[in-house]
Amino acid sequence: MTPLTDPQKQLLFDYAIGLTSEQQTAQAQELISANPQASELHAKLKAALSPLDSIAPEPCPDELAEGTIWRFKQAARAGQTRLEKLLAAEQGRKARKRGFWPELARRLATAALFIIVGSVLITGFRAGSSYAHQRYWQHKCATQLGGIFQGMSNYRADNGDRMPAVATAANSPWWKLGYQGPENHSNTRRMWLLVKNDYVDADKFVCPGRKDRNTLQISPATTKMLNDFPDRSFVTYSLRITCSKSPVAMRGRKVVIADLNPIFESENLPDSFSGRFSVEVDDEMLKRNSRNHGGRGQNVLFCNGSVAFVRQRHVGVSLDDIFTLQNTRAYTGIEVPSCETDAFLAP
Repeated sequence: MTPLTDPQKQLLFDYAIGLTSEQQTAQAQELISANPQASELHAKLKAALSPLDSIAPEPCPDELAEGTIWRFKQAARAGQTRLEKLLAAEQGRKARKRGFWPELARRLATAALFIIVGSVLITGFRAGSSYAHQRYWQHKCATQLGGIFQGMSNYRADNGDRMPAVATAANSPWWKLGYQGPENHSNTRRMWLLVKNDYVDADKFVCPGRKDRNTLQISPATTKMLNDFPDRSFVTYSLRITCSKSPVAMRGRKVVIADLNPIFESENLPDSFSGRFSVEVDDEMLKRNSRNHGGRGQNVLFCNGSVAFVRQRHVGVSLDDIFTLQNTRAYTGIEVPSCETDAFLAP
């Protein structure tokens, strides 16, 4: 029998810890039912992760997740034997206090088990732990985009099935994120309506996988006074630019939001609203993925509420590049799509 490939093992590992999409879940279940090796590996993974069944589900702090991964990465440099000793020590250690600390020890032991099983059964500890870390942030980002979609759905339910929208004049500069004047210049103003009217928390518009992420902390009263996000550091997603030739109906598979467009990062934009916007796109820029996930790909939210992590920028049946306009290399910040199939996501 042909051995399982590394991608198949990674799929089974993701499935065991609940990080697969609906499509990936179906693939994993089909693989398990058709392949005895996959079935055996899945059974071992579930048995190894069984200590989690006795722990009530609750959010794991980001610092604990990152710290645990770092700790065992350091141990991995000393070899597999060191990892096994560390696991035994974590599992055998008696807690000094009742309450939180015994629970923490159990979580650390289980985390160690995750990593050791992944390192033995997949592609080696270093690759496995890095992969798991990446998948963690991808999953958390996808969950966040799902929350934005829920806010959009709630807004529609309260506003006659209409999407958040503001009146925009022709040739409005969509790049002026943070502009607070009366003119609806910024492409993010319509999404600010979700924050302003309590449909989505402001921090949901910052991808959790981004290393330089910044959290917006302002009072509800100040939020009500603003016309847009305070500045572009508080929005690390790119939104579809809509116009009469490229509307968005909330059905099907049109792209609505994705991780931040790599072409229009801060260094390519003017420092002030009075500055001149001019970006020339070269061949190298056309190959970049979003920085939010280290250039490995981007999460994409579709108008039917589904979210997919894609490793290239061309999405849909037409394989449209979601980060550029068709047949356009020079941008001055006022461009809009020329047809319905030309999705263009900008800051």
